[in-house]
Amino acid sequence: MILVDLILALAIIIVAVRCLATPNLAESVVLFIVFGLLLALVWVRLQAPDAALAEVAIGAGLAGALLLATLSQMHHTQDIKLTKTNLLSLVLPIGVGGLLAFSLMSLVQPAPGLSDLVMANITLSGVEHPVTAVLLNYRAWDTALELAVLMWAWAAQRALGPSLAWHGVKLQGRVLIYFSRLVLPLLVLIAGYILWQGAYLLGGAFQAGALLATAFILAFLVQQAQLGQASPVFVSWLIHHWAVKLLWLGGLLAFFGIGLAGLLLGYGFMGYDPAYAGALILAIEIAATFSIALILAALFTGEGRRYE
Repeated sequence: MILVDLILALAIIIVAVRCLATPNLAESVVLFIVFGLLLALVWVRLQAPDAALAEVAIGAGLAGALLLATLSQMHHTQDIKLTKTNLLSLVLPIGVGGLLAFSLMSLVQPAPGLSDLVMANITLSGVEHPVTAVLLNYRAWDTALELAVLMWAWAAQRALGPSLAWHGVKLQGRVLIYFSRLVLPLLVLIAGYILWQGAYLLGGAFQAGALLATAFILAFLVQQAQLGQASPVFVSWLIHHWAVKLLWLGGLLAFFGIGLAGLLLGYGFMGYDPAYAGALILAIEIAATFSIALILAALFTGEGRRYE
């Protein structure tokens, strides 16, 4: 298996270098998606299936779709040539990467972990899977901030300029429409299953939210293919409706609402009563799933026009 790891590491380096060096933007986007898939395989080899699933769904899938969507809206693209200025700009990331590598090499080997402490308190966490216990109980504050980062990403996209001009694009093909009839129910079903099994196995809100966002995006593309260029798309309008936007904040509100309740009850901020920890974590994950799905879908679909 060492040979497989070496080949995988070499492939990642080659794809990353080519992704940055190629002058063609379309090729760079495709290589970015390939890089995400290879990175997911690395997580699998590191026995981190949760991270692998998140990387495939978000890092390679939705991020790649966003880049392809952005590229399709660029009316004039030109090849990018490397200059001395571009080469000098590589000094900072290479320096930071070297510093991180040196820091990792200087760590105590084997590094002491907290897995024993996590498993010793797993019965009090409300879930059986250690990753879910860490993300939704022991370090719930970090996960709440990740939801805030998604909101910042949407705000940053809006600040960069107008939304993607999807309403002027006419998608073609009956294959997409028939394919969606089979895949859409499966995506929703699998998202619900992954959300539920997160308490016991790999999965959780981020993976389920990414799959549900994929369902929203697929429904958006199908309706765009069925309607004319001048027709508003209901899916995009619905996602951006002011009432639905309240659900964007559902994950954060659930986190901080339950967290404040724990503080008032004497369990500390974002502390749970062990007797109800499982139910509280499930409520947070359901709210977070819808928040993640809606925000990720909104990043792709753009601001919806009024639908009548």
